[in-house]
Amino acid sequence: MGCRVCRARKVKCDGRPNGCRNCERLQLECVADDGSTPNGNRISLSPISLRKIRTYRSCQSCRLSKTKCNGDRPKCARCAAKLIQCVYDGGAAPRWTRNLNRSQAASGDDDDGSPTERDGMTGITPSETDERGSVRASLSKVSDDATEKASVVSEAAATCVTGAASQNGSNGQLSSHPLAWLLSSALPATRNLRRVVEQYFSNVHPLRCFAFVHKPSFMRQLDKGLSSDDESALLHIICAHGAKFLVLSADQGEANHPPSFLKNAGNQWAKRAEFLMLANFGKISVQRLMTAILLHDFHFRLGEYGQALMISGLAVRMAHALKINTEYNSDILCTEEDSNAPSVASRESRRRLMWACYVLDAWAGSGVDQLTLLRENDIKIQLPSNERNFGLRIPSVTETLGVGHVLQFLPPAIVPRRPAANMGIMAYYIRVVTLWKRIVRYVNHLHAGPPPWQPESLFAALDADLLLWRRELPDFVEYTTETIYARLDSNQLGALVLIHCTYHHNYLELFKLTMPDLFKLPKPFTFPPEHQEFLQTAQANAYYHAQQIADILAEAAEHGSRLLSDSLLPFFVYDSSRVMLYYVARLLDPNRPDAEVKLRDAVKAVESNNRILGMMSALFPIAQSLSATIERWLSKVQKTVARDDLLSSLEADDHLESHHSALPNNASGKQDKPGEYDLPPLSLHSLARSGTTESRGMDGDAAARTASWSTQNPHAGGPASWDGTSAAAHQLVGLSQEQSVRSSLQHERPVPLHPLRKFGATQPMCNALDLDDLQSFLSWDMYGIMEMGGSVSNEDMDDSVSQSWTEAI
Repeated sequence: MGCRVCRARKVKCDGRPNGCRNCERLQLECVADDGSTPNGNRISLSPISLRKIRTYRSCQSCRLSKTKCNGDRPKCARCAAKLIQCVYDGGAAPRWTRNLNRSQAASGDDDDGSPTERDGMTGITPSETDERGSVRASLSKVSDDATEKASVVSEAAATCVTGAASQNGSNGQLSSHPLAWLLSSALPATRNLRRVVEQYFSNVHPLRCFAFVHKPSFMRQLDKGLSSDDESALLHIICAHGAKFLVLSADQGEANHPPSFLKNAGNQWAKRAEFLMLANFGKISVQRLMTAILLHDFHFRLGEYGQALMISGLAVRMAHALKINTEYNSDILCTEEDSNAPSVASRESRRRLMWACYVLDAWAGSGVDQLTLLRENDIKIQLPSNERNFGLRIPSVTETLGVGHVLQFLPPAIVPRRPAANMGIMAYYIRVVTLWKRIVRYVNHLHAGPPPWQPESLFAALDADLLLWRRELPDFVEYTTETIYARLDSNQLGALVLIHCTYHHNYLELFKLTMPDLFKLPKPFTFPPEHQEFLQTAQANAYYHAQQIADILAEAAEHGSRLLSDSLLPFFVYDSSRVMLYYVARLLDPNRPDAEVKLRDAVKAVESNNRILGMMSALFPIAQSLSATIERWLSKVQKTVARDDLLSSLEADDHLESHHSALPNNASGKQDKPGEYDLPPLSLHSLARSGTTESRGMDGDAAARTASWSTQNPHAGGPASWDGTSAAAHQLVGLSQEQSVRSSLQHERPVPLHPLRKFGATQPMCNALDLDDLQSFLSWDMYGIMEMGGSVSNEDMDDSVSQSWTEAI
């Protein structure tokens, strides 16, 4: 039959007389089936008698770090030495001890039936019973104290679970959910822990510059056991990111999740990581910096833009303190034997971490000098190597921000013939972000210099640098069918989508100065009449690049919503939609033969963008607001298109009568107004700013030229390519040669927009789509995004400070 202890533990007993081997190994009292022990006594095993030197419950901290816990209550020896909180899960003894006592109570009737036997206390006097009861009471008190501490830690998680359950209509349904552990404050067991970690490395790690964690080293450390709070904080935020995508992958498998389940998954782990990082924020380490960067993105995804802005400053300051903006030494290939020098993987990880801080600071700064903390001239490291070299710990020499440049201190013997061959997607993404910084600074400040249409202007130099970036792009970073499936296989398709969308969005930023009334530029640039052709060509270019963003994202969405997981993409989609709608509704000449076709193509592309925002809304709350705004725009344009179809059919029925009625006027020398019979009056709503929002007309030749630009890639060659202007224009990063533009101490108010002169002005395609509507959610940079989220309060500021904060763009 086996002893009672083995039966309670549900393990096989060898039945050895005088005590089985299982109880001997665990140093437990082996209780035979009749309740006797090897020494002949008949006792019951309470938790105090079960526990000798074995610990049945380890605290959360020891279990997380995979170190031995001595089980002392209320605080184990390790937690007491480290002065950290010690929290236990459950009681002091395992569940099988209760099964053992129940089995003894059930077998009490086989003996003399004394009350002590029926109570499971065979062979123990009442005084001993009272003593055992006091021991149980003391153990219960210790357990209650530990449970109380655990409840404080998990209170937010319980609130999250309750709130999600109330939205779904049932507490029991959520608690029995197979992924309910994603809402807990404690990290899961080993198997589920690996699931969420793998989700992070598959979906977040390849994006932008987040690939600074060396996966083989991290997984080895995870198996070995984490030994510090910094490593624990990094693990918590990695799991918090992975939890979102684990739920998303389950949703694609048609799992039934509550509406708020994805939003709340992993949030408690992110809060724990933030607590560990900020509890002693004066301590600076590489792991803390990694945690800060991932926390910034986590808050940004949830729409908590104030927290993201503040953490971005903390991350940049930590990077400065760690001095990772310079190489450790000149031994890039790690050929010298130095036991104190970092390894190849550690060196590359530090480089990637610095570039991640640079990209984070670039997007947070948004071209505003007072928000930007990092300068390109202060970053004296090479660009990241490709993923293969990083993963296999292969040292390599790569280029710097300047195309064709390497670090000056490198000996010529170790510089390969093509250092760019060692670079991957991340390196080219950093370069295109650098161009974005220069573009937004130029558009926001409009440097005094040659006007945009002159070849020596900064506008021409920026356009040449974008063309250079595109020309230097290797085949494995091109957006082609072969590359799409190759990157899909390596979990890098999301990174490929992001880098090409960023490239096209750079052009939208550059061409903002040709649409000042749409983007509300504080100092709009006025184009003289003789350069209207340049203006119309640039506006057509903006439409082309906006359409390219829509096409790229539509194709990527066919492979799953997880590939649209970068937090910048919703804002790219939004700008793409409003540029296309503004172009066809306000700038497109309705007399063009293809005007109606172009309008319908734009509406179709914006509808595709709106569907993509709906897919993104699961990961980004802001996407739902942007989608609702685009739907409002589309409804106005679609009503106009439907009415045009109706009027066109009526005009077709009355075509003969209209033709005869027009003949006498023509015979008498009178000319009809342009478009009088082609387009009906479309002014459903009056414009908000009369005189400043009129459409820019085009003559016939200009319209034809614009049509040729909008139907093919405008950068395949031709007069709009300003290549070959100067050596500085061909240098991708020429900031050392540029004179920095300093912010003025007095912030100017937006200058009233001046209408451009009209040449052959015609009625816009869609008056119903007014500028006030297109200007909602004005800017997606840090200022505009924080204004959307409502996380900046100006109640305690005077007018000048308030203006400088919320209207600096």
